[in-house]
Parts: sequence; structure tokens; C-alpha cells
Amino acid sequence: MESFCREHGLVFENPDDFMDPVIDYQMDKRIPSKLAKKLAELNYRKAKPIQSVAIPIILDKRDFVGKAETGSGKTLAFVIPALIFMMEDDDIETKSAGCYPRVMVVSPTRELAIQTNEVIESIGLFKSICVYGGASRMTQYSELRSKKPPIIVGTPGRINDFLETGSIHLSKCNYFVLDEADRMFDMGFYPQIKKIIDLCPPIPKRQTLLFSATWIEKVQELADPLLNPNRSLVSIGPLYGLKACIDIKQHLFLCREYDKKKLLEEIFREFDGFKILVFTATKLRAQSVCDDFNDMNICKCDYIHGDVSQDRRERLIQDFNRGRSMVIFATDVASRGLDIKDIHVVVNYDFPVDVETYVHRIGRCGRNGAKGLSFTFITDRLFENQYAHKKLLKVVTSSGNTVPENLQL
Repeated sequence: MESFCREHGLVFENPDDFMDPVIDYQMDKRIPSKLAKKLAELNYRKAKPIQSVAIPIILDKRDFVGKAETGSGKTLAFVIPALIFMMEDDDIETKSAGCYPRVMVVSPTRELAIQTNEVIESIGLFKSICVYGGASRMTQYSELRSKKPPIIVGTPGRINDFLETGSIHLSKCNYFVLDEADRMFDMGFYPQIKKIIDLCPPIPKRQTLLFSATWIEKVQELADPLLNPNRSLVSIGPLYGLKACIDIKQHLFLCREYDKKKLLEEIFREFDGFKILVFTATKLRAQSVCDDFNDMNICKCDYIHGDVSQDRRERLIQDFNRGRSMVIFATDVASRGLDIKDIHVVVNYDFPVDVETYVHRIGRCGRNGAKGLSFTFITDRLFENQYAHKKLLKVVTSSGNTVPENLQL
């Protein structure tokens, strides 16, 4: 156990919770052959660290908390056990008749919900649908009625819409997943989540899984009432506190507001051909700075923020993933939850509202063992908030990076 956990940076709150990990989906007898074959077809052969330790615990019918960033493979960590449970239930279709789902996955954004649903659909063993705001409610309602899916993935607001109209009934939903729980709590979704979970079977008839990038005191206080007291907590990295990925080289620059474009131009020229994600504080800033650099014809840029239509988002992300566009300017809508692959460099053009968001932003690069680079432009305003300043310095130094002298306290 110790060598496996040390090798993969895994920390158990209770070491006794460690179970024989899933290493190879094709060789592990706990994975039904039909499911293993489907996973192999999709090139899911070797389990990633959070999958390795989460799946055995979940199959043991334990509530599970995974402290892991987006992109760490957590989706399969909860999808695979859900599929196994349903494969073992001969009466699954009858029980799901009339929109009585057995599995509910709640996500903070439509993008993350869509990604999760796509994984489930690609495996193809059970029907699922994705419900979220910003799309036709009637189309989703028609899907619910026609498919009667045993798996529903969605955002809190739209799920509650369908619950209030009686389109979904959760009395038989005994498998409940909260993905990016800390973000949903921060976004004010907790009352909606509580309404949803209160309509599910009570503990211990309901198995609850919660995945969160942080496990700070505020998140613990809100999460604990939703979980069985004997839940298992596993973290990639330290259990408590905030820490950036050690595979990301962090660079901080103290500068004036009008220096930022020149600094960014230098980064674009130095890293020409690299995929770059640039974060700004506002929608207007993302769009205007993007337009400025397109006019300079240094590289092909695009922008994404909360007012961008779903069709345009999907097209933009597809272009970026395929290398047609190499730079995206974004607000924090892109810091977590978007399926943007192989980012090499993250730039914080504007420092975020808090250090937690800083960690989430730079975490868009340096994934799955790859090395990443982050550049953060900092103005004198940071010195006005000593708490955030100290917290940032701690995050930078604890991950093996150096703080410039002009930013030291």
C-alpha cells in the first residue's frame, strides 16, 4: 500500500480504507468482461490513480470522497462502479420505467455534464441523458419520456425544474454523484443540491460519491451531512489545504496594468506553436484583448466566456483541441469543467479573485504526467490583501517554485 500510494501521490484519511487497487481493467476480475471489452475499445486499459483506489471502495458500497482535480480520471472512477451495479441488477429496465433513474450525477456546468454523459454514452451499456439550462427544456423532457434513462447527468437548476414538474422521480435513485462539489457550493447551488438529495433514498440506502478539488473546512461542513459517516476520503496530494501540481512551473511577474500586453506578446512569441490559455477578469477584457492580438497577427486567438453560445463554445473547443486555434482567452468559466486538452501554458492576465481559483486555473496544464508552465501578472493590488498574498506565496513555494524578490512579504 505505502509504495503504491507514494508512487501516485495518494493520501488516505484512514489508511485502513485502502483496498486492492484496480490496475488493469482487462485483467481485474471485479470488472465484468462485457464492460472490460467496451473499455478496451475506447482505449481505457490501465486505471489512473484515483480510479485504481476509488473503484474498489465504491464497489464495496461505501460512500466516497475524492479530492482530485478535473481531468484526473475521476469520471471513470464513478461511472464504472455505477455500470457494474446496474449490470448485476436483472430488473434494471423495469425499475427505471417512468423516469425513475438509478444513478444521478450532478455537475456545476453544462460543459462538465455533457462531458460526463459522453463518457457514459460512449460505453453504451445503459441509456443516459444530460439535462442542463441554456438548451431546450422541451427537447430534454421528450428524451426523458422516451428513453426513461436509468442514468441522468445534469446541472442543479435544470434537475430541480424536472423534479418540480414530476418529470423525474428519485425514490429509486440509490447512486448519487456530486462532481466538483466545492465549485457547486461556491456557486450557491447547495440549497438546490439539498432538495435533490432529499428526494433520494436516505442513508444507507443511498450511496453518495463526492469529488472536489479542495477539502477545506467550508466544503467539509456542507458535505458531511450528505454522506454516510463511514465514508472514505482519498486525496491526490495533501488531504487538507491548497497545493498546486508540482509538474507546473510557476512564474510570477509584478507589473503595471499597461505592461501586460507587452509581456503577453513576449510569451506568445517565445511559445509560438504551443497551446496557450489566457485568463482575464471580465468578459469584455477577454474579448477586447483577444481582438487586439488578432489584429497584431501574432497568432490565431479566440475567446470564451459565459455569454458565448453553446454551439460556438463547442466549435471553439474543437478547433483548439485539433490545433486550428492555439490561444484561447477566457474568464473563469474555463478554469474547470471544459474539455480543453493538452494545454501547455496558462497565463493569468488578471489575478483571480482568490488563490483557490489561481490553483484551478494553472491546473489546466501539467496534467496526466505532462509538464506545464504558468505565467501570472500581478499588480500592486495584491499587496492590499495580505491574507491572499501569504496564501499565494505558500502555494508557489510548497510546489517547489520560487517567488521573485519584489513579491516577497
